[in-house]
Amino acid sequence: DPQRYQSFQLLQRGVRWTTLESSLRSKFTSRPLKDLFDEWQTGFAMSSSISEQMERELMRKLKDPRVRYLDYFSGEFDHVAHLTPDRVAQLHTLQSIDALVGRVWSAIASSPLPDTTALVVVSDHGMNTEEGVYSQGYNLVDWFTSAAGGAHHVITNRHPMTEFKLKGIDPFVSEVITPSQESAYLAGESGQYPTVVLDLDGNERASIGLRNNTLNLLQILLEQLTRKRLPGNVRRAAIDAFFEILGRERPAWTRNVAALEEELRALRARIEMQQKRAGAEPSQWTREQRDLGLDKDARRQANRLEAWKAEDRAYSDYASTISRLLALDPSDFDPGKFKIEEVIPRRSLGEPNSIHALQNYVVGPGPDGLLVAANGNLDMEKSFRTLDYFSAIGALSVRNNVQKAVSPHPVDFIAVPVKDGIWLRGSEDRQALVFTRHNAAGRLELRYMPVSHLKQDAAGELHYDCPDWSAGFPLELLEDPLLDVPPAEREAWLGEWHEELDWLRAVYRTKYSNGIIGLAEELLSDPAPSPYLERKRRLRRADLLVFASDHWNFNVRGFNPGGNHGSLLRVSTHSVLLISGGKDTGIPRGLRVATPYDSLSFVPTILALMGKPEPALPGPVIAELLATGH
Repeated sequence: DPQRYQSFQLLQRGVRWTTLESSLRSKFTSRPLKDLFDEWQTGFAMSSSISEQMERELMRKLKDPRVRYLDYFSGEFDHVAHLTPDRVAQLHTLQSIDALVGRVWSAIASSPLPDTTALVVVSDHGMNTEEGVYSQGYNLVDWFTSAAGGAHHVITNRHPMTEFKLKGIDPFVSEVITPSQESAYLAGESGQYPTVVLDLDGNERASIGLRNNTLNLLQILLEQLTRKRLPGNVRRAAIDAFFEILGRERPAWTRNVAALEEELRALRARIEMQQKRAGAEPSQWTREQRDLGLDKDARRQANRLEAWKAEDRAYSDYASTISRLLALDPSDFDPGKFKIEEVIPRRSLGEPNSIHALQNYVVGPGPDGLLVAANGNLDMEKSFRTLDYFSAIGALSVRNNVQKAVSPHPVDFIAVPVKDGIWLRGSEDRQALVFTRHNAAGRLELRYMPVSHLKQDAAGELHYDCPDWSAGFPLELLEDPLLDVPPAEREAWLGEWHEELDWLRAVYRTKYSNGIIGLAEELLSDPAPSPYLERKRRLRRADLLVFASDHWNFNVRGFNPGGNHGSLLRVSTHSVLLISGGKDTGIPRGLRVATPYDSLSFVPTILALMGKPEPALPGPVIAELLATGH
């Protein structure tokens, strides 16, 4: 039967235990004692041992004609390029990878199936690295925990790498909470009420989720109402404001809780079915069953069951807490009869924020506490401290910038989805709207319009100015010399509707080669296949997508001296695809494809070369590879 062998990146994260075991055994049994002693003095290079073992496993599998698919992953160049911009060090790494490719190609030639074997080499992204310039890090975690950033308790998906921020040394920790020492109303509550989630995977960009602004307002009002010395008129105004705010959200939150409870019932039914399946698994596996991978499949199913149970607990707690909040009645309201955590969800950001909420985001009570206006109502402007996060993040800068080639402003622009498009904010007067629609054939079309001073009112309507075209708008399309549109026609072309493929061909050589299409793919996803998955996607959607300026990064370690990736810059996203095969594969020799394609073309092209096309897959097949008559 055809089999497959994959390295650690395909169906799991991390190296197999058997690979680790074999690499250690080989390291200590296949080398002279003097070499081991020398390396013991300087430190064992375990990463090279693992890569060497993965290569040995791949070479061994190449000799087995039953194995029809193999892969090998190397993160060596990525690692080196992150550490240093030195060209010699990077070239040395590329030479080692080139030597590996040569060894694999030679092994294919001597394998049982050389004529029908193809070697595919692909990079997953580019690298923004420039000799003589090091990447500067801006720590968004520190900024968000500071008073200037709102004094939030921040969850990150990476260690800040400083002892006072770590609550334990756990190499498998998936999230770290960094408490703020300046929180105006959540002091000591970092474990219960983190209010910012930072996803920093990608270095040159950060996805930022802030807790629902209404939950901030309600929690601050509840805390103020528990104070015994609060004047009577202020107490009455605060209670009225509390229920007015809650009343505005009540219809939507009631619908959301009802839908969530319906989905939880379906999830519990699946949990019950999965538990029955797990109970039917054998306690011992035969060799034949292990060879078929049944034991591994059982472990995956068990992990899925535990993940479903964790989701059930978390979402059930959220739904019951919101239900208790919605059940509060002004006629018998007494904040002393319940704890705040009984009505304000813990460890939850709640519903996503609107642009209006982010432009008027409540981060604490006002300097003088709650104040009553002349009409007897709570003075909402004076009673709360607010931040406009678009202006605050866009204005970030550093003093004593030591590299003249690098801007003192770490943020390039912010991207946020809006109705029928995306808003890009570079500065107050340099913004853009990328509008989207589907044409009669069902294909996505986009157009670009420069705007400035965009605001959203409480009703959700956008208001903005339409300035004349000039240089400096987000993505810098008009002034880019490599935009494949004649200069005299650019203003008109950019403002017209074009399909994704037309945009790709026009911009793929520009500085932001993945700007327009990358933003559309990132922020404007198609509907999920089920209401449950659509809800999960919506609740997990970030409020802000922030992109770093050239040679800046948001790595929480604060310093990443080499290069980076993760932005929409061509240098960070440009990938390489090399294909070579035996005489029966039909792969042409010496062909250089000049037409631009994106990574979605990779799988359809490989399947087409195998004679197993999948037309339903997104991304066109690289036509040049199939148009040679082979």
